[in-house]
Amino acid sequence: MTQDVRQWLDEIKRLKQQLAQTQRDLNAAVESSDQWRQRYNTEAQQRRQEAGRYLEQVGELRGELERWQRLSPLPNELQVRVAVRQEIDPLKTLDEVKAKLIEVMLERDRSREQIHQLIEALEAEKAAHLETRNSLTMALGDTVDLLTKAQNQAQSGTSIFTTLNPEYSPTTPQLPESQPLPQLPSIEDS
Repeated sequence: MTQDVRQWLDEIKRLKQQLAQTQRDLNAAVESSDQWRQRYNTEAQQRRQEAGRYLEQVGELRGELERWQRLSPLPNELQVRVAVRQEIDPLKTLDEVKAKLIEVMLERDRSREQIHQLIEALEAEKAAHLETRNSLTMALGDTVDLLTKAQNQAQSGTSIFTTLNPEYSPTTPQLPESQPLPQLPSIEDS
C-alpha cells in the first residue's frame, strides 16, 4: 500500500510540475501576446497618423491642382498625353509615323510664327500706348500751363483769349435772324 501511495504521490508531484510548467507557458504566452498587442497598437497608431498626414497632403495637393487648373486654360499633361497617345496608336508603319511627324512639325512652325506675330503686335501696341501716354501727358501739361496763365491774367485783368489770339474781340456771337430757332414739341402733345 505504501507503494500505491508513493506512486500516487509521485503522480501528484509530476502533475504539479506539469501544472507549473503549463502555468509558466501560459504566463509566457500572455506576456508575448501583450507585447504583440502593444506592438500592434503602436504600429496602428503610427499608420493612423501617417494616413492623417497623407489625407492632409492629398487635400493640399487637390487645392493646389484646382488652383493651377483655374490659372491655366490648358488641359493637364495627363490629358494631353492620352490625346497624343490616341493619335499615335493607329499609326502602324514608319511612313505613317514620318508623315505624322512632318505634320506636327509644320503645325509647330505655324504656331511659332503666330506667336512671333503676336509678340510683334504686342510690342507695337505697347509702343502706341507709350506714344499716346506721352501725348496725353504733354497735352495735360500744356493745359495746366494755359490754366496757370489764365489765372495769372485774370488776376491782372486781361483775358486768356486775347493773349492767345490778339485779334479776339469779346463780342457775343449772334444767330442770323433769317432762320427761326428750332422748337421742341410740347410735353402735353406726346
